Amino acid sequence: MNDLQQKANELRSTLPKTGGGTAPVDQGIRLATFPRPEGELRFTWNIYEDRPFLRFQLWSKGDDGQFWPVKGSGFTIKIRELPELAEGVQKALDMAIAETKQNPETRNIRSTGRSYEGSGAPF
Repeated sequence: MNDLQQKANELRSTLPKTGGGTAPVDQGIRLATFPRPEGELRFTWNIYEDRPFLRFQLWSKGDDGQFWPVKGSGFTIKIRELPELAEGVQKALDMAIAETKQNPETRNIRSTGRSYEGSGAPF
């Protein structure tokens, strides 16, 4: 082993195993939290450079037990996009209410075997 490899290994042995540090604090105002097997999906109101926006971000527990944002697992909604989001959520609520009225024993819409062709639904 050369001197450089030896020094690299020496340094590695002194570094924390989990990367160290403390988990970042979610700076937004949390509006909703959706539990997921891999952690939780957080829906927050945020402000960046005096501009408000909404954020959906997946957070998961690290080896240290703290929640960390999962890179590449989030997206934002601009305030000007909020009316379309609200209308989409309203349509989804209407569809969910209709579905549960037709199939009150069904909790999982996918298990009904129904076709939603033309509705834009991905299932």
